[in-house]
Amino acid sequence: MQKTDENDLVVVKEKMAGMQNMLDTTQVTTDEELNGVADKIKGVKTLLKLIEQKKEKFTEPAKLIISEARETYDPMIKECRNAEEVLKQRVKAYMTAQEQKRIAEEAKITAKVESGYMKPETAMAKIESLPEAPKTVRTDNNSGLRMSKRKVAKIINPELVPREFWVIDEVRVRREALDREKNGLPQIPGVIIEEESSIASI
Repeated sequence: MQKTDENDLVVVKEKMAGMQNMLDTTQVTTDEELNGVADKIKGVKTLLKLIEQKKEKFTEPAKLIISEARETYDPMIKECRNAEEVLKQRVKAYMTAQEQKRIAEEAKITAKVESGYMKPETAMAKIESLPEAPKTVRTDNNSGLRMSKRKVAKIINPELVPREFWVIDEVRVRREALDREKNGLPQIPGVIIEEESSIASI
């Protein structure tokens, strides 16, 4: 950090200490104190703007570098991730097909036993001789793949899902409710419009 920047930081910290002291001693119990607070808030906002300007001296160049890096490299990163996903999907399709093929062969052998066409011991020998469907791949280059299975919950009929699992889109509700209030339209059931006070500097 340059000497000028260090001096600026010292000044800002002194102003911050002064602000904290003002905050600790300021009360609003009379009209006179109320009028004084407006000036104090203006002073705080001025200090805030100064701090943000000091911060931007450091962050703006960094933002530009990050923006350029993203513009250059993010498309390539996306392509690499897509390529990885495509290859994994092809591996998954092949391994799944091999697994289904073994299951189908086992079913044929079992059917022959049930029909009396094949002895159980012969069937067991044939099943044991069937090639295992690949679940793990390891190469000489020390890379590998493994197909694992996990249970996944999928919503197949949203209308049957109990209401306790539904999430209200509060942003959409607020926007629609205020729009209806503005245009004198019937309000959304379960929603009311209330006025809330806030203080803004003028």
